[in-house]
Parts: sequence; C-alpha cells; structure tokens
Amino acid sequence: MVFNQPKIRIKDIAEMAGVSVGTVDRVIHGRSNVSKLALEKVQKVLDEIHYVPNHYASALASNKVYNFAAILPMHKEDSYWARAEEGLYEGVKRYTDFKLSFKVFSYDQFNEESFEQQARSLLAYDPCAVIIGPIFNHRIMTKFTQKLESRNIPYSLLDSYWADLNPVTFYGQDARRSGEFSAKIILMAAANHKKIALFKLLGEGRVASRQQLDREEGFRKYVKTHSPETEIVDLNLYAYDKDGMKDTMFQFFTENSDIRYGLSFNSSIHVIGNFLKDNMPDHPKITLLGYDAIDANIKCMRDGYVDFLVGQHPQHQGLNCFRSIFNSCVLHMKQEKLHYVGIELIMPENLDFYKD
Repeated sequence: MVFNQPKIRIKDIAEMAGVSVGTVDRVIHGRSNVSKLALEKVQKVLDEIHYVPNHYASALASNKVYNFAAILPMHKEDSYWARAEEGLYEGVKRYTDFKLSFKVFSYDQFNEESFEQQARSLLAYDPCAVIIGPIFNHRIMTKFTQKLESRNIPYSLLDSYWADLNPVTFYGQDARRSGEFSAKIILMAAANHKKIALFKLLGEGRVASRQQLDREEGFRKYVKTHSPETEIVDLNLYAYDKDGMKDTMFQFFTENSDIRYGLSFNSSIHVIGNFLKDNMPDHPKITLLGYDAIDANIKCMRDGYVDFLVGQHPQHQGLNCFRSIFNSCVLHMKQEKLHYVGIELIMPENLDFYKD
C-alpha cells in the first residue's frame, strides 16, 4: 500500500512552529545559534509530522566540491588490497551526482618513512575525509590521526581496528575471533596430529599489519586453551629476500618432515602451496589454511595444494567503508562505528559459489 503525503516545506514548518525559516533550517541541519525554546518548538512540529530530512537533496543543492582520500598499502594487482581499492572506487562511482574527487596514496607496509611521506602528501591534498589502511606502528598512526583531528578531517579505518583511535567507522574482521576460528578449523582437520606450522611473511622483522598480529594472538590463545599439547612451529619468510625464500622453505620442510598441517594469516598461502607443488612434489600431503580468495590462492586450491581459505570480502569492505564516510561527511548522517565483516570458510566444495 502506498501513501501519498503532501510535501512539507521548511516555510510550512516555520509557520507551524511560530519561528523563522532560518531557525528551522538551523535546527534541521544541527547548527548552533538556536535558543532552547525555539529548538523545542521546531522539534515538536518535526515529531508531529514525522519529518525525515532529504539529506541527499540538501547536499546536492550546496554544489560543493568534496575531495576524498585514502592511504593504503602498496599492492599487486591480485591482492586483498587491490580488491579493497576496487571497492572504494566503486563507492565513488555511486555518487556521480556530486562533485567528488578521490585520490589514493600508497605506502610500503614495511617502511614507516614511506607512510609518513605519503601522509604528508595526503594532508597537502586537503581532503574532506580520509580512509586509512593502517600502518603497524601505533605511534605513527596516532600522530597521523591527531593531525587529521586537529584539522577537523574525519577518517575511517579499513581492515585493522585500533581501539584507542576515534574513526567515524571501521570495516574489517574481528581479528582475534578470526584467529580463533582458524585455530578451530585447523585443529579439527589435524585431529590427533599435534604439530602445526605457522607461516609468516615478515618485513623489517615483523608482519605487515596489526590485523595479522591480532589473528595470531587469537589463534595461539585458542590452541593453548583447547589443545595445549599441540606444538606450533614458526616459519618466517622475509618479503625483501625472495631469492632466499625457496632455500628457507626447503630447509624447513626437510627438518620438519612430520609437518602435515599449516596456516598463514594473510594472502600468501599460495607461496607455500606452489613451493610444495613445484619443488617437493613427493612430500606427503600438507593441509594448508590461508586468507583471501585472491586468484593465486584460488588456483592453488584448485590444484589441490590449499585446502581452506578464510574469506572476508575486501571489495565489499571498501565499498561500504566509502559509503559510510560519504554519508557522514556529505549527508551528515550518523554512522555506527564498528562494522565487523563475516568470517567465511572457503573449501574446494564451495569455492565456485564464493563471490566478493
């Protein structure tokens, strides 16, 4: 059933409340310089007529130019961050009615100076709002967000959440719960086997993101609680030493020939799977769990060398993150802060049905 209600103008509301048009406009848009009595009169009328402001039309009428920016890790074409960036641009395209510009500043995840340099360039761009794929270093992140806040520039976090920061929104997984989920899956698969490999891609002696570290903490906590006799064996691979990776992996699997289960907390599990396929084809089957349904991981799964992937829909994350910061910055619509995305298990049996 459709109800056609007469259009209520601001002028009509002003007459019903006995105040000026300017006062009604200030109340509707949350501006200051309105007396308590006038505010109560206008709000009473708004409640009575069930007034819903047309934020979209109001923003369009302003004819303002909005410069949005994102600072994200550098990435290859087939990667989690490539898909997240695609989602951000998809979000931009949804608001072509507005005068928008959008610029991405890319930094090296393992190089803190790279982030600081790109952050300076971003601030010079003078955006109205920012989306951040956070760097690992807490001090640098805090310093950057404080500069944004000092300029009244709202920001959202994508992928990694920092509880002591104050973003408009966050989109990503609950990292510790995700780590616990992965622990349960690999322990169920391992059954009575009590040795699991943890593969970590490092740069400058650490993993690339806070998200990976939190996943590992959740994983280790779950294993310690539910299978304390299980041994976790680390294999550290270094992002800047690609030539040495093969030798490192060959030595690891030779010295740990009883390893039958392993996992990683980023998109790089195909590195392990492809190494075993190409260099140790006679090695007993190793059940592997990784993250993200990128093309390289999918191919490795189809080839039979990756068994589980945890999906997190990075393109949807990017799209929804942009949409949320747009709604807050341009349409002045209040947003929920935390948006935890699903933790989905992908296997060969349901791989064809996973869509980002």
